[in-house]
Amino acid sequence: MLSRRHFLAASASLSTLSGARAAGGLKNNTLTLGFQKTGIPLVARQLKVFEKRFEPLGIRVEWAEFTSGLTLLQAMDTGDVAFGNAGNVGCIFLQASGGRVVYVGAQPSARKSEGILVNADSPIRSVADLKGRKVGYARGSSSHNYIAAALEQHGLDLGDIQSVSLGAADASFAFSGGNIDAWVTWDPYFSIAQAKNRGRVLGYHGDVLKHNAGFLLANSEFAKAHPGHVRLLVEGSAEAGAWAKTHLDETTRALSAATGIPADILAEVNRNAGFDVVPLDNAILDAQQATADRLQRLGVVPRKVNVRDIVWSDRA
Repeated sequence: MLSRRHFLAASASLSTLSGARAAGGLKNNTLTLGFQKTGIPLVARQLKVFEKRFEPLGIRVEWAEFTSGLTLLQAMDTGDVAFGNAGNVGCIFLQASGGRVVYVGAQPSARKSEGILVNADSPIRSVADLKGRKVGYARGSSSHNYIAAALEQHGLDLGDIQSVSLGAADASFAFSGGNIDAWVTWDPYFSIAQAKNRGRVLGYHGDVLKHNAGFLLANSEFAKAHPGHVRLLVEGSAEAGAWAKTHLDETTRALSAATGIPADILAEVNRNAGFDVVPLDNAILDAQQATADRLQRLGVVPRKVNVRDIVWSDRA
């Protein structure tokens, strides 16, 4: 049983441990895992879910913190990290560049965790009304994929809007200052903008992109050599996610302490979050393939990829 006391106590200490640089992320009985200050990996770290599984095997767990899913994926590719999670688009980029990672599990995206925002007094009432408007989003991100798919549903494409490529911080200023007509973004920025800028939701990504997911991934060499370890990591992730779903208040307080984001904002983020860990089924993989194909058509991904080529085969 995971302890509420241990979870809340751990939230006070989030210093990054130095990772063991090794092929596959496992060296001298030290297993290096990647995390960001969000979601299931952070919960698992604070609860020591993986430590409890691997210490009886004589394996010490170390954690390396990353500021983005893409840098975590790159560390997994080089073998500095054995296991972690990332969003769908970063996985496609890494596969297109020949990265050495495999999908080992999925985290279904929650319907309201990403969307299109307009200002409360905006005359824009539908995605079709975005034609000719300035729309801010991060190029090469999940929001890029989402706005393209949303426009497609209305018989439009990205050429029908004025795309403004902006990172989250710059987009927030542009949106609050009225310099863009709409902003496509993900949580926590999505919930922050709704709360602070009186943003009105034009659409949620879950209404357009069915079966989208983030992913649990492992270095391919590590997964091939240690399938039992990978199973423990997937099972531990599912345990941490289940705990978070049933302890949202504790999760919110701890994540607020870790990130500095106000608890009331994070409470909304967590209500919108998906804490489930599920197997890689055909619906999820088909959705990921559709994303990869769309990003290639848009010229964002340089070549076609078959996402099933890097799905882990769970065999000892």
